[in-house]
Amino acid sequence: VILLDLSPSMLAQDSKPSRLVRARFKLIDILSERREGYTALIVYSGSAHVVSPLTEDTNTIISMVNSLEPSIMPEYGSNLEEAIHTALEIVKNGGLDSADLLLITDEVASSAIPTITSSLSKNGNFRLSILGIGTAEGAPIPLPYGGFLKDNRGGILIAKINTEDLKKLAEINRGVYRPLSNDDRDINALMAVGNMPLVDETREMERTF
Repeated sequence: VILLDLSPSMLAQDSKPSRLVRARFKLIDILSERREGYTALIVYSGSAHVVSPLTEDTNTIISMVNSLEPSIMPEYGSNLEEAIHTALEIVKNGGLDSADLLLITDEVASSAIPTITSSLSKNGNFRLSILGIGTAEGAPIPLPYGGFLKDNRGGILIAKINTEDLKKLAEINRGVYRPLSNDDRDINALMAVGNMPLVDETREMERTF
């Protein structure tokens, strides 16, 4: 299950031409690499929405990727908790109790990490990996009609990627974190983890014994 962040900060242009455009390119590459199994796509901002339920037809998902942008979302925000809950519901409704989740985002709130980790551990056998989009220097968030998003004091907001929290979230949930790269190293690392069996190590050792 792929979770794509469509919060306004994904419009920042520190990753050229923008974080969102680069994320969509990577998403298409990942979907094109999928040769077997089921794939679902969720987008989220202030709320989470299913673009595609579990399907073997990744080409159908690819055809919708370029239309995904923050303006299609009913409310702005970064509600990753709801996106995770929606992902778990998709897996459950598919009659499964295990899945790999891939999050494509530029941030996660530190306060959300315990909630997300608890949800994943209590509801089945899940692994969460993350592709981080953006830079530590950050960039302003452009508005649709010109100018940039400002804070309550009138200063221009600079959206920066919070790498440490993203790494922490992935590692706690048995996944890997990879920053956006200009080649396929990020995708290859994420796909390699996704191709590893979702089994308990102790159980595997007992079988070997």
